[in-house]
Amino acid sequence: MSSIWLIIPVILAGGGIGRLVHRLWRDSDAPALDRYVLDISMGMGLLSLVYFAMAACQILSGPWPLILCAVLSIPGIPLIVDIARWLRTRSKFTPVTVLWIILFTGIAAAMLIPALAPPTSADWDSLAYHLAVPKLYLQHGGFFYIDLASHSNFPFLVEMLYTPALSIGDASGAKLVHYLYGVLLAFSVALLAKRHFHPKAAPLAALAIASMPLVMWEATTAYIDLATALYAVLGVYLLLEYLDKPKLHFLIGCGIAAGFAASTKLTGLALFPLLAIWLLIDRFYANRTIQWKQSLLICGVALLACSPWYIKTFIYTGSPVYPFFYPIFGGKDWSMSLADNYSMLQAKFGQGHDFASFILLPYDLTFESWSFYDTPGLFPGPIFLIAVPLLLFARYRSSKLAGLAMFFMAQLVIWFCLTQQSRYLIPAFAILAVIIAAIAYTDERMKYIRTALIAAFTATAVFGILTESDMIKIAYPYVVGHQTQQQYLSRYLSIYPAQEWINSHTPSDAKIAMFGDTRGFYLDRPYFWADPGHNLKFTRDFDSADEFLAYLKTQGISYAMINTYMIPSRKNATGTAKHIHDLIDDGRLQMVFEGSAVVLKVK
Repeated sequence: MSSIWLIIPVILAGGGIGRLVHRLWRDSDAPALDRYVLDISMGMGLLSLVYFAMAACQILSGPWPLILCAVLSIPGIPLIVDIARWLRTRSKFTPVTVLWIILFTGIAAAMLIPALAPPTSADWDSLAYHLAVPKLYLQHGGFFYIDLASHSNFPFLVEMLYTPALSIGDASGAKLVHYLYGVLLAFSVALLAKRHFHPKAAPLAALAIASMPLVMWEATTAYIDLATALYAVLGVYLLLEYLDKPKLHFLIGCGIAAGFAASTKLTGLALFPLLAIWLLIDRFYANRTIQWKQSLLICGVALLACSPWYIKTFIYTGSPVYPFFYPIFGGKDWSMSLADNYSMLQAKFGQGHDFASFILLPYDLTFESWSFYDTPGLFPGPIFLIAVPLLLFARYRSSKLAGLAMFFMAQLVIWFCLTQQSRYLIPAFAILAVIIAAIAYTDERMKYIRTALIAAFTATAVFGILTESDMIKIAYPYVVGHQTQQQYLSRYLSIYPAQEWINSHTPSDAKIAMFGDTRGFYLDRPYFWADPGHNLKFTRDFDSADEFLAYLKTQGISYAMINTYMIPSRKNATGTAKHIHDLIDDGRLQMVFEGSAVVLKVK
């Protein structure tokens, strides 16, 4: 439970920075809740850039990230007083409001339990790079070229916010940052619906996104998709603010939000041209003017906000979008065969890229969702299927609603043409949640549908909690102190005992080759992803086991860790896997630890 206290400095630091520079994105007299959500969200993006600067200057080490966060939280202390004062001014809650509070509190509390536990087997990407790479940066004191995984060159806005907790070895505290982004996402969706469509639409919009089992699961991880969605929603919110009141700071804020979305993952790059095009179309439709300067301002500010990450990647790899678009940009330690393999793996998601598959997306994402994710149980839920009749029969009398619908469709088309992983669609689902609530509350024909929508999404929330119930049950003993971290991880992360043995029984400079696994976060020794396909160094053919062993030695590998569930059996092994079995058989890879993952010493 101590991890909860680690998230408070992040909130206050983000809120404090946001309050200091709020004129970049909002009016001083903005509604209270709008101020809190905007300032904390945008301030956290700016806080991440502070950690970027520390890493670039090679001073990101020891407890300094947490100390800096504590110092920067001082300007945010008045935020606590402000929120307390705001809560005291709230009028007496109606029974309906109380029910909404109970519902959202239940969802938040249920997901908080697994969020407070250290990442285990379900949290693959966190252990592989979302947490592992920032840990390496902390060990090194800042940025350096990491050749084991192309993922280390992705934009890392959220991952840098994991460094305060990681600097004191608290992975649970890092996970809470993404949980916080999930809470802010629900608030931002509610604010967008309330501010620009209908005051009563806010709870339904928030419920539509918060009830998604996929979103619930994401909130328990140290991933980054909820942050991408948050900044996408804030970009839309600020664009609509500009359309209402054409003030320069709304455009600047829109660009900053779009840039922060692109600072979380490369797919966020599509956001700011979409927002710029929306502005062009809306202003031409409204008054027959082409506001190309304003559209360029959005794109320029967005590029400026995200440029540190893409410049860093270019400096280290020679490509700003490494490892993607290899035929165009090239890139260090990559090849056409690796690029083709990566594209092939990404193309496996979904049901196809033809027109029929696009038309069937609402059904497939609801009932064939297994083909859109790589972790069991990440159900998108019925949000898209529910939205179809609403989208088809809505009266688009509001240019805002029409623009929002076109923006959603553009996001959907881009996603459909790229890798069809359902979690990459969360930013579009967040916009869809607003559309559903806006239609339900701005069209009087839908007034009898509202209760059905609330019931459907409440049922989805219950289903989501039941889906995550095993995670909740597993995490609960650790969260309440009945299990130590070692006991918890030894039971629920199959590779952990092997990694713990390596940390305790090998020299501090021992270099580990990992086969059948990429989750190196809990290793305190230098390691390498040694399976073919991850990097150029180990993607090569070896004519014999002797040649393979000699190559391991030239790379300084002294131990190998093998996930026995992920490597082919002796009978089915080919290539590197066959060489490993041969070396084990003749004793040149000596077994020193046995378990679900084994540790072998290179002889």
